[in-house]
Amino acid sequence: MIRRLHLLANPKGGVGDNVSLAREAEAFLEGHGVAVSRRMTEYAGHARELVEEMDCCPGDAIGGIGGDGTMHEMVNGMMQREETERVPLTLLPGGTGNSFLRDVECLDVQSVLQRIVSGARRSIDLLEVTVDEGRRYHGFNIVGWGLVSSANELAESLRILGRRRYDVATVLQLLRNRAYKARLEFDEEIVEGRFTMVSLSNTVHTGAGMRLAPEARLDDGQLDLIFVEKAPRRALLRLFASLMKGRHLGDPAVNYRQTAHVKLATDEDLPINLDGELIEGGSFEVRVLPGAMEVLI
Repeated sequence: MIRRLHLLANPKGGVGDNVSLAREAEAFLEGHGVAVSRRMTEYAGHARELVEEMDCCPGDAIGGIGGDGTMHEMVNGMMQREETERVPLTLLPGGTGNSFLRDVECLDVQSVLQRIVSGARRSIDLLEVTVDEGRRYHGFNIVGWGLVSSANELAESLRILGRRRYDVATVLQLLRNRAYKARLEFDEEIVEGRFTMVSLSNTVHTGAGMRLAPEARLDDGQLDLIFVEKAPRRALLRLFASLMKGRHLGDPAVNYRQTAHVKLATDEDLPINLDGELIEGGSFEVRVLPGAMEVLI
């Protein structure tokens, strides 16, 4: 049973009123016997700092009101804590994409609150990402490179379009038809060449509901690796049409594998999309950490 929830709300996240949502959640939970300690995040990275430094007791949990960016910060803050000091995480839908909540089929605020009160828990896999054999990060959603990162970078400048910005940015980048030189290693395979995109997914969804990895599971100990090598623009636009509904795995341009460990070596100067957040790029390695995070949802 959860006795206290440390609630972190991102007032600038998503498209709704997260401050009002925080008040609603606090009233509901306290009415059901769960004490609430509420904090508003003030800047990018603040949720990570708060989670890392928070004084928690047995029976505590930490919840965020925001989207995948808030979840990403909480996960990385929690992974900086000693393993014996980690507590469950939860998330209320207050973001734009909400990929995590789509995967657990819990986009309704009241449904999340009911699950918190019930104490429903599960363990999910995390992605451990090491860049240039030094910088280390954790993710729960996706590691994307090439089109997946360049489209996300462009989408940040199109926020006026709301949830549709991801689709618009992806189409614009498809029309550019850029491909990048890299070497992929996974299991006992090596693939070298020019890649339009490479993605490693832990969730089905990414962006604003795109079913990029329709066979992914949060707790199967596997990465869903999808890569597209250099292809004609017409083939890429056909691919996008099937991508939104998750019907692209049979497309001849798509290569799909399930694996637990992937290396990508490149000299290209590209950012990496980690859970929708852009980090400084380079060669990188991704491993699955099975059941590494307990979530209350």
